[in-house]
Amino acid sequence: PAFAAPVIDFSSGSTTTSAGADLGVSNTTIGGVVINAYVYSGGTSFTSSDLWRRNDGAGSGEHGLGVCSEGSTSCMTGGDVNELSNQKNIEIIRLTAPSGKDWSNIWVSSLDTGGTGGNETGTVFWSNSSNPNLSTLATFTTFSHTSTGFGSSVEGSIFSLLPAAAASADFLFFAAGSTPLAYGSTLNNDYLVWGVNVTAVPEPEIYAMMGIGLALMGFVARRRRQQGLT
Repeated sequence: PAFAAPVIDFSSGSTTTSAGADLGVSNTTIGGVVINAYVYSGGTSFTSSDLWRRNDGAGSGEHGLGVCSEGSTSCMTGGDVNELSNQKNIEIIRLTAPSGKDWSNIWVSSLDTGGTGGNETGTVFWSNSSNPNLSTLATFTTFSHTSTGFGSSVEGSIFSLLPAAAASADFLFFAAGSTPLAYGSTLNNDYLVWGVNVTAVPEPEIYAMMGIGLALMGFVARRRRQQGLT
């Protein structure tokens, strides 16, 4: 079965072809979410790379943004080179939360029946630091499509962000594979980041009103107990 599209859909605007389109930029903003593409360049260094958008149509499973780090000509052939992959390079997409919003869910797509290195896996990191160096990011979770219902006939899968610490993070980082600083021809995990859902962060005034309401309820309860004793 196909999943409903995310509220903030990163694939919107691309033609329905397997080649997709090179955005020609390393960052863009969609629905208030700032999206950056990076490729690992050795040591602790990451450099900006081109974002690539695909939207192959309903039922295809190819929706969202990938990273084109091999050059536009290669990426026009489709497949792993225009997706976020760990087969040839270490590629990362960073998402910056919109002001006043928390993360709710992240959608990933472009899922097949498993890479040559095993089942398709991906890793989501979260941090309040914008540094894309994965080796410095301590909070992350890895998933496999076999455990969350991914498959060749599935258009996309919702990856719910838990625990709550992920939801309130300023930045999410998505990379292919269970060991995202590893890559090579024996690894073939590939994804597109289809989109996200976000929720509004309650304003401080709302918390204050809730506090006043709870205090008032407590006061009324005490008065009733006192009246019952007299």
